[in-house]
Amino acid sequence: DKTYLADAVGTGRVSIHTLQQVRRIEQQPNGDYLLTVRGINEWGRVISECQIACGHLFLGAGSLGTSELLVRARDTGALPGLPRAVGEGWGHNGNVMAARTNKLWNTTGSLQSTMPAMGIDDWDNAANPVFAEITPLPTGFENWVSMYLAITKNPERGRFVYDKASDGVALNWTRAQNAFTVQSAKTLIDRINLKQGTRYRTDLFGDGKAFADDFCYHPLGGCVLGQATDGYGRVKGHERLYVTDSALIPGSIGVNPFVTITALAERNVQRVIAQDLG
Repeated sequence: DKTYLADAVGTGRVSIHTLQQVRRIEQQPNGDYLLTVRGINEWGRVISECQIACGHLFLGAGSLGTSELLVRARDTGALPGLPRAVGEGWGHNGNVMAARTNKLWNTTGSLQSTMPAMGIDDWDNAANPVFAEITPLPTGFENWVSMYLAITKNPERGRFVYDKASDGVALNWTRAQNAFTVQSAKTLIDRINLKQGTRYRTDLFGDGKAFADDFCYHPLGGCVLGQATDGYGRVKGHERLYVTDSALIPGSIGVNPFVTITALAERNVQRVIAQDLG
């Protein structure tokens, strides 16, 4: 009851449908957009399909979802006017996870929250900018683990590519592109270990790893503001088509991206309402 969705439903002009998967976007001769939508069940099985038309289309499927929809639409010819910048500029916000073993007298407590509430802010360090969220490990018992979700300024970028054979869209990103992130986080945590006389935990992420660099919790980019769109999220090449989500962010933004994404969406929509829907 404290979300944009609740506010939208409260207007009486919005309905929300769950388990719906937009598969395709086309533009009709009159300029309206036609969406092919699959209904799926809780196990991902397709149980229905329909089409929905609209005059203005706002995409909010996240960095991965929005990028997939637009890359497929461009490369299949459904939206041929989309620029080459669509699908470019993806990054994982320099994400990597690590943990330290505390001394026996330096306990964390058996009761912990389920989300980070504190962090180590070294973002202004010109030589090695890192923000490490202190991540709870709510096991219900004392574990002597200090865990971190680190954010770094990794300059590496990936791109989304359409595969005609499968009609799928894949992200081109290699494990080697994480090396900068791992080294940045290591430089910071090495300093902490040296000061505290502690060491890395290598039993939490599999294969004896000290750093979990095989997942991403802040996917950003793919339809970057000012490149694939104008300065307010209007997608170049097709009128009345807008991006409102993390696809606008150029791969790295710091902590925490959702705040910037939300502020950007509010700013952009205010301008669109005033200029495009008035």
